[in-house]
Amino acid sequence: MGWTLGFTLGGLVVVVVAVLLIAILLVARNIERLAGQALGVAGEIEAATRPIWALADANDILEEIAGIVRSVESQVALIADELSPEAAPGTGGGEP
Repeated sequence: MGWTLGFTLGGLVVVVVAVLLIAILLVARNIERLAGQALGVAGEIEAATRPIWALADANDILEEIAGIVRSVESQVALIADELSPEAAPGTGGGEP
């Protein structure tokens, strides 16, 4: 009777351990499948947000262009002042 009970309990432990291992394997496969999906979505997110990171580069270029435009504007203002009739020599600098 003792041996029978021991074998029965041992067999029951083996069955429980086997069921738990099968459950762990199924969960691991599900995690692997979901991880693959997550990596695919992460790639899509990276591709979709790439233009946002390019905005910093575009902003730097626009700031450089704005600086150049301000420089050209000041140069044009100087040239316009030099060419204006009020600044011409011999006119007395007054109004007509």
